[in-house]
Amino acid sequence: MRACFYVIFTLTLLTFSLCYGDDVPQEFWVKANYLLNLPLFVELPKKEQSCASFSICLIGDTPLEGVLESLKGKRVKKRPLEIRLVTDISQMECCQVLFVASSERYRLQPLLAEAARRGILTISDMRDFVRQGGMIGLVTVNNRITYELNQSAARRASISFDTQLLKLANDVSR
Repeated sequence: MRACFYVIFTLTLLTFSLCYGDDVPQEFWVKANYLLNLPLFVELPKKEQSCASFSICLIGDTPLEGVLESLKGKRVKKRPLEIRLVTDISQMECCQVLFVASSERYRLQPLLAEAARRGILTISDMRDFVRQGGMIGLVTVNNRITYELNQSAARRASISFDTQLLKLANDVSR
């Protein structure tokens, strides 16, 4: 499973590199790669939805929109990928993943509460995101982007992390 994660991660990063060349800093390729691949190692709640797509929703100012936009239609968990910009809680109806930009720190707690209520996986590169109740925090350690996990926040949303994801995490809050 570990090898599978790295192969998927590397192939997606290579795709980003070929599509965007030097126009987009590598940091955003890596973060976008995590947004696409981390859900593959997460068990989301089984809920009836009229949404046919696997939606990664972005809230706030982030350069990730441009990087992810060209990947619409790819498949994630056997569903076509959709990238959606949302501006408030009411627009999160069909989101499976919510990326919270640092610009949304002022309303983080209501966003996290609503995402948990709806069973949405929350990810951010905001400082201390996991300590504030987010599920997956993208962090830089020794000039490498890695991730931290908050298992209790995930459990509150009926979300569970694969054991390989737990093993590879930089830090896991239980």
